[in-house]
Amino acid sequence: MGDADRLPMANVNRIVTSILPKDAAVAKEAKVAISACATVFVHYITELAVQQCDKRKKVTLQYEDILEAIREAEFNDFEEPLKEALAAFRAQNKEGKKPPAKKQKTGDANAAGGADTSMNLDTSVNNADTSMNDVSVNEGAREEAGAGAEAA
Repeated sequence: MGDADRLPMANVNRIVTSILPKDAAVAKEAKVAISACATVFVHYITELAVQQCDKRKKVTLQYEDILEAIREAEFNDFEEPLKEALAAFRAQNKEGKKPPAKKQKTGDANAAGGADTSMNLDTSVNNADTSMNDVSVNEGAREEAGAGAEAA
């Protein structure tokens, strides 16, 4: 698992600090460990979902594949929050509202015309990111996901 696969530390920091009491401190190594664990979890659930997709003889991951992967991995406590997040996401899309735009800092890569490769975890988690609803999976991605799951 390379650095490109890891969650951005700024997002990990934001999530960790939002959960803990204000006077709590978290070592940098602990945040790196949390990021690594979350990355492994995402790879694992994705691989299980791809297997569900294969069983259906489909190439597009659907929400149901993710939900079945959560059940297969015995993370049943995540099922209701996942359903609630998807319902909120669908309601937001039905109303035509877009998630809040990411603020740009002057002088960053986006302002200079560069591509933003970071991921906004808050939006993804709170809005049940579209990746849970409809993600195309090509054969190369399946092989890569399978190799990542075997290595873990």
